[in-house]
Amino acid sequence: MWPASATPTLGHVGPLARNIEDAALVLMAIGGYDPRDPFSVAAAMPDLLDACRAGRAGIADLRIAYSPTLGYARPDPDVVAIVADAARTFEGLGCKVELVETVFEKDPDDLWTAEFYAGVGTRLRKFVETKRDLLDPAVAEVLDAALAQNMRDYYDKVFERYALRDKVRALFETYDLLLSPVLPVTSLDAGANIPGRLSDRNLVSWVYYTYPFNLTGQPAATVCAGVAADGMPVGVQIVGRALGERDVVRAAAAYERTKPAGYNLRAFAAA
Repeated sequence: MWPASATPTLGHVGPLARNIEDAALVLMAIGGYDPRDPFSVAAAMPDLLDACRAGRAGIADLRIAYSPTLGYARPDPDVVAIVADAARTFEGLGCKVELVETVFEKDPDDLWTAEFYAGVGTRLRKFVETKRDLLDPAVAEVLDAALAQNMRDYYDKVFERYALRDKVRALFETYDLLLSPVLPVTSLDAGANIPGRLSDRNLVSWVYYTYPFNLTGQPAATVCAGVAADGMPVGVQIVGRALGERDVVRAAAAYERTKPAGYNLRAFAAA
C-alpha cells in the first residue's frame, strides 16, 4: 500500500487466483510489514500454506455465523440459495453454523462514502475542476458529491466507524468466521454501473457485502460456491476476525476440497 492512494484507510491489496493455495502463496509473498505503509502490521505473516493443509485435515473446531443479508442487503433468490447450501456444507464439515440475520444495525454505506469522499475530494479536487472532460461521467458525479462534504459531517462518520469496528470485534468474540454472499446478484450487463433492480443504490452501495469489511479491517476470502440458473458463478464470502487470516484460509481450503477438481475454473468457463 505505497504510494498512498486517495483513500488509504479503505484500500486493501489481495490476490486473485485459481484456488486458495495459490492465493495463500501470493498473500504470503505480498504481506507483512513495510515501513513505508503506516497500516502494515509489524508481525510475521502466518504460514498460510500450512493453513491450507490444516483446513484439508478438518475445521470442526470453527464457530461460524451465516448471514444472507447482514441485516440490510437485498440479494437475488438464486444467490441466497447457493450461499445457504455453502453454509450447510460447512455444517457437514463439522462446524457449528448459526444463522445471524442482523450483523449491522444499519447499512454502513454512509460511513464508507464519507471516508471515500474525504480522500478523493482532497486528492482529486484540481483534476475535477480543471480536467473534468477526461473523467467517466459516473465518476465525475461521485466526485461532485465528494467536494460537497464538510469537515464536521466527515468526522461524525469517523467516530461512527470506530464504534462499528468495536461492534464487529464483539461479534467475533462469539464466532470465528462469518459467511455471506459476495454480491447480491450473479452478474451485470456489460457497460452497466448498477444492477437495474438496485438503481436506488450508488456505485459502491449496491455491492452490500464487501465494503463493511473495508471499514472494519477484517480479512476475507471469496470462494466459488456454485453456478446460478443464468450460468453465472456465485461466491461465498468468508470473513474472519482482525488478523485472523489463518482461519479464513483454513475454512476456504476445507470448503474448496468439497468441490470437484477444477470446479472454480469450470464455473467461470460456464459464464
